[in-house]
Amino acid sequence: MKLRILGFLAIFACATLFSFPAGATTASGTVAVTATVGSSVSLTFVTDPSGITLSGTGTSAATIAFGSVQAYGGVVPVNVTKSVNGTTNWKLSTPFDVVVQVANQTSSNYTLTAQLNTADGVNTWQIGATTVTSASAASLTTTGAYGTTVYTLNLTIPFSEAAGAISNTINFVATAN
Repeated sequence: MKLRILGFLAIFACATLFSFPAGATTASGTVAVTATVGSSVSLTFVTDPSGITLSGTGTSAATIAFGSVQAYGGVVPVNVTKSVNGTTNWKLSTPFDVVVQVANQTSSNYTLTAQLNTADGVNTWQIGATTVTSASAASLTTTGAYGTTVYTLNLTIPFSEAAGAISNTINFVATAN
């Protein structure tokens, strides 16, 4: 009887020692991922180190605010050039940076145009040497290199302009070539 109990205990001990705990229940699955990548062009305006500080720098909707200015005397904003042309007109000029980037397409350069939002029959608006009007988009470049390009805004105000606010928007369009 002792032998039987010892045998039973030995079998029980072996079963306990060599048995593995029951494994956790698992499940598996998959996630399919799809995307349609579209080509894109980015256009932003940045304050040039030699130019007036742009409000909204680093965005596609910046503002050049000259503040209160006058042909004779007064204070010229920092990094703005004022020039008086005899008794005819005066001009405010400042550089600003245009940053154009391209993604997910083959394009070695871009075309950049500019157009005034609202007609201005009194003042002359220029980007560099190119006059910008509301009649049609003016071409600034047809082979622009991607990255940062410095442009200069020139606003020429005739002496016949009445004192008061001058405001307009210049719409820029960059098109990948």
